[in-house]
Order: sequence, then structure tokens, then C-alpha cells
Amino acid sequence: MRLQILAPAALVMLAAAPSLVLSQSQRGAPEQFTANAQTTSTSGASAAATVTIDLRRYTPDAERTAVETALKGGGYPAFLAALRKAPEVGTVNLGTQKWSIRWAREQSTPAGRTIVVVTDQPMFFVGGARINAKPRAGYEVGLIRIEVDAAGMGKGEMAAAARVKPGGEAGVQVDDYADQPITLSGVQRKIVAGPTGKD
Repeated sequence: MRLQILAPAALVMLAAAPSLVLSQSQRGAPEQFTANAQTTSTSGASAAATVTIDLRRYTPDAERTAVETALKGGGYPAFLAALRKAPEVGTVNLGTQKWSIRWAREQSTPAGRTIVVVTDQPMFFVGGARINAKPRAGYEVGLIRIEVDAAGMGKGEMAAAARVKPGGEAGVQVDDYADQPITLSGVQRKIVAGPTGKD
């Protein structure tokens, strides 16, 4: 098993109490982030690409609670089923590939914000198959964590193929298929004009 080494902030936000999360009036969506993703294989070879994260909205408390309750009560299978039932709140784009974001949360920090998104499918397997390979058993979601300042610039990490389970100090553990997370540098925010009316 390859253990996820994303910073604890990602795990805390997956199990965060509503009081730790920005209020509805403070949320920044719709917004878009671009980042330079880079990974290095065990052989030393590296690859880079541009990742775009489009967020139409952040996950409301009721939907967050449903997913977290499923995780705590039924483990990873229940979490995965609840996640895939949740409405799409955005997408992650890499080249011509696109994945649905079913869970997105933001949290205020002294420097700006920490944002965590979870996709309902793995994005790719680092060091393994191609980007459009079939999912590997057990690693059926993707997770991205970014930290941005007040201007929307920063850095982050990506677990392109991961699984989530209850446990640990934060109540949630994330295992990454890769030996180490993909680093995201040069993160930049773009404000996107939202549709009229409510989501």
C-alpha cells in the first residue's frame, strides 16, 4: 500500500466541522484555478502538465454531512457511493481529459485559503498506466489540495488516484496510489462569471 502524504490540512477538511469552514457569503465560487503539475517517477524521469480546476460552487453542509456520514458508517464503499450521488460542483481538466468534482470545501487560513476537492474517478496512475487507463481496484477517487493567498496565488498537491477511509487523528485517512503526491506550483485564481439564478 502506498500511503498518502498530503499535508494534514486535507484530512482535517474532509472531516471538518462546519464552524471551521467559510460562511456562504465568504465563498469564492464560481472561480477557476490553474496550476503546473509535476511528478517524478521512481526512475527519476519527470513529467509536467497544466491542470485547471473549475469550481461552480462549494459543497453545502448537508451534502458534506451525507458523504462524511457514509464514510464513518459504511467505510470506503459507502463513501464512494455517496460521493458519486452528490451533485457535480465543478471539474478538473488536464489536456482533453475532464473529471467531475463531487466534493469541494474551502477553509480560511491566516495567509488566505486552503481548498480541497475530490473527484469521483481517479485521474491517472503515476508510474503505472496511461492517463486514460482503467481504474485500479480500490483507488477510485482523486484529491487535490491547494493553498492560496488573498490574491489567489499559491501551491498545492494532487493525489491523482486515491482512496479514503475512516481513522487517524482527523477521522479520515487518505491513501495515494503514487509513492508521493504530485506537486502543484504556480497556482493562479481566475474569477468566473456565475450563471443567473441559484444552482
